[in-house]
Amino acid sequence: MNEKFPLVSIITIVYNDKNHIKETMDSVIYQDYPCIEYIIIDGGSNDGTKEYIESYISTLCDITHKDEGRFYMEATHHTKANFVFKFLSQKDSGIYDAMNKGIDLATGEWCNFMNCGDRFYSHSTIRELFDKLRGINNTNIGVIYGDTQLIYDSTHSKILYASNAPHTYHHRFIHQSAFIATSLMKTYKYDISFKIAGDTDFFTKAYNNGAIFTYIPLIISSFSLQGISSSLSWQMFKEDCRIGYKYNRLFPILHALKYIFWVIPRVCIRNAIPTRFRNHARILLGKKTS
Repeated sequence: MNEKFPLVSIITIVYNDKNHIKETMDSVIYQDYPCIEYIIIDGGSNDGTKEYIESYISTLCDITHKDEGRFYMEATHHTKANFVFKFLSQKDSGIYDAMNKGIDLATGEWCNFMNCGDRFYSHSTIRELFDKLRGINNTNIGVIYGDTQLIYDSTHSKILYASNAPHTYHHRFIHQSAFIATSLMKTYKYDISFKIAGDTDFFTKAYNNGAIFTYIPLIISSFSLQGISSSLSWQMFKEDCRIGYKYNRLFPILHALKYIFWVIPRVCIRNAIPTRFRNHARILLGKKTS
């Protein structure tokens, strides 16, 4: 929109999650940043999620366009002239296909994915981020990333501080805490053959093609650990190895050793400890949600 407040495209992916969509939407709607394009991609929900989103948007906005054939609507917020909604509901072939649909609709300078169940850390997050970014001289940044609040349950969380170290085969931040140049997103998009690690593949590909990653010391998102990528799985292991193999043929061997001697023992020990004791330990370590 302008140099001080570039238009930001926030994209939310949802499917059959009526119980959590409002908290995610509200974390975007009530941002104090003035120029937001909010894109919601629903995968053809049949639990009332689609109808809830449509109704909620209708109460807040003037509908400017509606296409019932593919169910797509655009709207402008009643009181925020530079806050627009785009809502598409149709079947997809997986989360990364849905995310690519969001990228296709994005017209902002920057994109962020705040998927259903996750939210911005505060109502001033986007404004604070771009206030800090204005103090950086480099105008060729491809990815801005920050810190994340990891949410275990309703009362327990901790802050994951992103590393400012060079990017390797694993990006050192949570996807929801990254803002990506829209031009970069449209160039590479997500490989829909991935089920879990498509974001890792995207960031690795962008980095290896020269994209500049910039760390901003700011807590950007609150990320629920109940999501698809938050648990140890064979699928995740295979996809991690597949990504690493593109750039280092020894990576699958090194990654397997990491899983055998670090990840699997750690998860087994964690799962052997009752949840109430793990939560008590977090409290003692000062990691309880404030």
